[in-house]
Amino acid sequence: MLDKIIGDISKNHPGATFLGNEHSPCVVSEWLSTGTFPLDAILGGGLPVGRITEIYGDTSTGKSLLAAQVVALAQEDGHICVMADTETAVSLPIMEAVGVDIDTLIYDSPDTVEEVFELFDDAIEAKNKHSPDSLLLLIWDSIAATSAAAEMSNEYGKATMAQHARLISHGLRKITRKISKGHVCALFLNQTRQKIGVLFGDKVATFGGKAVGFHSSVRVQLKLGPKIKAGGQIVGIEAIATVVKNKVAMPFQSANLPIFFGYGVDNALASLYYMKKTGDVVVSGNRHHITINGEEVRFQKKGWDDVFDEHYDAISTMIMGG
Repeated sequence: MLDKIIGDISKNHPGATFLGNEHSPCVVSEWLSTGTFPLDAILGGGLPVGRITEIYGDTSTGKSLLAAQVVALAQEDGHICVMADTETAVSLPIMEAVGVDIDTLIYDSPDTVEEVFELFDDAIEAKNKHSPDSLLLLIWDSIAATSAAAEMSNEYGKATMAQHARLISHGLRKITRKISKGHVCALFLNQTRQKIGVLFGDKVATFGGKAVGFHSSVRVQLKLGPKIKAGGQIVGIEAIATVVKNKVAMPFQSANLPIFFGYGVDNALASLYYMKKTGDVVVSGNRHHITINGEEVRFQKKGWDDVFDEHYDAISTMIMGG
């Protein structure tokens, strides 16, 4: 009976299907790795394909670096990558250092919100025309640095009330469906600002209004943690990633990400931090214990890299849950 009903409905509504159908747009069956086991784990497997992910935070918390790592891994798998860099602040040495192939990354520096959405529209249409089965990764760096055309044409200081937010809301309403149906993964970077006059509750807001949060299936907030020092020099930072919204996995999970300058996130060290928190690694004095494949492995912190390399697949399985 239900088959006949869905058959009649689908005559006029070709997209109608059972919710549990594996081809339903609600089903996320593919993820793009961030290159860091703990971050992939708290996201539910990585960046969900067919959805929008927003990563936001204060300045210098590693947002662009994380995006570059995602691009590098996507390129390794043969995916198409398009970056809209409205900040015009991409560092080629850093991009190459984390493994990005700058000769195959499609790059543009749009001036306005309208141009960003036009670029993404054209990229999706071109991909669907020339390589419909390929996966397309869209990077927007960043929402906060992108002005509306009305803002660009106005005099300095002249108010354009909510023009930026309204344009982003309009653009997202148009493009979200195309991302869902076109085998596309979208990663939008954003920055935080302080709310004026707020005494209680969350004093932080993001640029672009509330539309970005509404349309994003996953939102990750990065906060600056302690600095990493070696030999008296600051060689990196520790960013605290918290999933504040997740429609494809459990939300409100967090992971500490040690980020080293000119290198990126240290996957091994991030995994150690995460496994201490989950109890997979037990600390006793200066000794660490982990059980891998039923065998207890003991090590000191400075020997973790060797343990991580030797048991890479097993540790990946432990963190990712399968």
